[in-house]
Amino acid sequence: MTKRTRFRANLFLAAALAGLIASALRAQSAVTTPESAARGKEVLLAAANAAGGEKLASVKTLGINESGRLIGPQGDAVLNVKWMVSYPDRSHGEVTIGNQKIVQVCDGTSAWLQFAQGIRDTTPVISEFKRGISLFGGGWGIYREVLAGTLTGQFIGETEIDGKKTVGVAIEGPFGPLKLYFYPDTHLLAAARFQSAGEHGPSDNEQRWSDYRAVEGRVFAFSTVIYRDGAKFFESTIQDVQLNPAVDESLFAKPKAAVPSASQ
Repeated sequence: MTKRTRFRANLFLAAALAGLIASALRAQSAVTTPESAARGKEVLLAAANAAGGEKLASVKTLGINESGRLIGPQGDAVLNVKWMVSYPDRSHGEVTIGNQKIVQVCDGTSAWLQFAQGIRDTTPVISEFKRGISLFGGGWGIYREVLAGTLTGQFIGETEIDGKKTVGVAIEGPFGPLKLYFYPDTHLLAAARFQSAGEHGPSDNEQRWSDYRAVEGRVFAFSTVIYRDGAKFFESTIQDVQLNPAVDESLFAKPKAAVPSASQ
């Protein structure tokens, strides 16, 4: 790869796979009280119902076409992604960045990237894949777990996001720790905050969602922006969403060899 191609690939990896040292970077959670737990449950249930409620349980797969822009000191990189998501924890993304194609896959227990030059195992950072799966559309994967009673959180107070009041809930799951912030009027997800690691060490990230639209009786966010250490790092727009498309299981077939690993 050229130096610029490597830079673009690494930018994408940082956006999609950040969090190599998750256990060391986890923020200290506030002490849980019955009151904070009850309020957290209330906020999460309101958000899940606002996004579609029980209708979300019938969504087993998603087909998504996304276009976006990675923003870096050496210039921006335009990308397009064709996603296949299979809940609760599988995803297949065909990424095009310039003239380079990357396939990124999570089969629920392992993860890898496929470049023209070969396969790279990314299982050590599989929680990053799972976070992305959980947050598609503004938290659909999280809401499925909330409605099933398998995910809870605690209320962490109010804060302003982009000049607007939000209420916060801290959660933790296979995707690691997350702080979620919701608009109190619509109950839709405004932002998520999490810590991650890139090539130059740990960073603070804030992902925001907007442009919510109805999709067959459910509400899906068509726009997202990620800020890293306060600077805009990534922005994307969803072109279209397909609910419950047929899944080709071969998309999640793990290659026989996947080296070197992301931690090397």
